[in-house]
Amino acid sequence: MGDITTLTRKRASIASVFFVPVALGAATLAQGQVSSDDEVVREAKPSRSVENVLREEHALFSDRLTLEPGINYSYSDRSQLALRGFLALDAIFLGEINVDNVKSHITTLDLSTRYGLTDRLELGLNIPVVYRSSTYRSTGVESGPELSELTTDDGGLGDISASLSYRLLPETQSRPDVVINLGVRAPTGTDPYGIATREDPTNTNLVVPTELPTGNGVWAVTTGASLLKTLDPAIVFTNLGYTYNIEESFDDISASEGKQSGKVDLGDSIRAGFGTAFALNERLSLSLSYSHEYIKKSKTTRGGETNKVIGSDANVGVFSLGGTYAMSDKTSIVTSLGMGLTDDASDISLTFRMPFQP
Repeated sequence: MGDITTLTRKRASIASVFFVPVALGAATLAQGQVSSDDEVVREAKPSRSVENVLREEHALFSDRLTLEPGINYSYSDRSQLALRGFLALDAIFLGEINVDNVKSHITTLDLSTRYGLTDRLELGLNIPVVYRSSTYRSTGVESGPELSELTTDDGGLGDISASLSYRLLPETQSRPDVVINLGVRAPTGTDPYGIATREDPTNTNLVVPTELPTGNGVWAVTTGASLLKTLDPAIVFTNLGYTYNIEESFDDISASEGKQSGKVDLGDSIRAGFGTAFALNERLSLSLSYSHEYIKKSKTTRGGETNKVIGSDANVGVFSLGGTYAMSDKTSIVTSLGMGLTDDASDISLTFRMPFQP
């Protein structure tokens, strides 16, 4: 798309990858002797606070089913936009939008399920429902004194994802616990392609989309590795991940009148991060973390011509404060407050989750 000049670089992101040293203490971990083959033997079950940290940041490999309903709210405020394309929820909206300021609110309700088939294999499934609301503001033509605004909101099913985690190597005195994972994301949400625009009748300088997407519109495959090492009195682990978006054809990828078919190849992404968490007692833990995601440029193909979308690459950095509290042996509360440290990240993100094992 040669006429695309600028693209907002906002990816709600975030992938959750961390490098986390967790101050836990030998009594909390309840780690026992070392066997003859040098493998770490845990004689007692970890505390609930430790289990919560492992479940959220690594993999617990529990032989019990875990249901985890959650809610996430993110807010971003972008100013001085003059767009010919629009990036929303990891996808490209192809249209002509002229705004000076955009305030976006995204609320996601989701249900995650996890089940450890063995002490080495864990399955996961996530089903999200997304509600989005964006308010667009602009001054009059030629930057006149009049200020007008329009609001667009939409909601519906998001992109469903499934994952498989496998413990490749168990932890020993000399090596970390090594887990590899593989995931698939299906385009079950509303895609952002071919969405029409509307113009403010009192301000021709304000052009906004008529609806907002709830998904990316393409299939994606994710892979990664997680390493965990017990260093009394701490647990240290690091995660790396990569997402490959599969190129997809659409009947319409333009907001102009009439259908304009084409292909969209969303940019792949690389994720990494680090942080620390502290198990304060048997039930309560606190954490600090930083995650970073680099997103490559996207491409569009129309009429046999392929063009990179200028400005579609992004760096998403988020610093998070989190905590977990075990209400009982079956139910916990997980909270996280994320603060965007780069221009492409949401300004703020707040998450509440409640994993429980029936």
